[in-house]
Amino acid sequence: MGEYDRRNSGHRGGHHNRKRRFREDDDFDRRPPRRQYQEPVHLKVRKQLLSIAESPLKKTDEEIQAIANTVDENYDDDEVKTDFLDLTFQIVVEQPLKIPFVAAVILALNSKKPELARESVIRVVTALDEHFKAGAWREIKLLLRFLACLQGILEDDGLFPVLDELFSRAADLQAASPEDDVRPSCRPN
Repeated sequence: MGEYDRRNSGHRGGHHNRKRRFREDDDFDRRPPRRQYQEPVHLKVRKQLLSIAESPLKKTDEEIQAIANTVDENYDDDEVKTDFLDLTFQIVVEQPLKIPFVAAVILALNSKKPELARESVIRVVTALDEHFKAGAWREIKLLLRFLACLQGILEDDGLFPVLDELFSRAADLQAASPEDDVRPSCRPN
């Protein structure tokens, strides 16, 4: 028993935490306050857009409104504007399940900054034309889906004439090539 007392210098548990003992005696903290880190706004918008509708704990409509407000408040910052437009286009092509949510952000921004919504639609239409020329049908489908979600801000009939034209061309191609018939054939052997 004597060896135990010598080994631990008379303290039980062997912990010699003097800082904790003395810190409790002081009424104030002697450390300087931590420096506050302000995240750049364009990175904040980027994080918000990338994580939109991913958490079931966050209300999606509040997330959409928060992104729209942040972009609206910082519209004069070119970096925020270009990052927002680039990222919305990138999300439409790379994360198709988020298309309605990104479109909702554009619709929310349309009431505050219609020129930003117009620029977004112009970018999508330009990319749509390029993808038509290249024959990238997956991207065409996704961009048309995005424009369909933005139907409320498009003028006149919006996207419906484009869809009608695509449908009529597909029907003409189908009629011209009978061996591509999608119906099962019932031919006797």
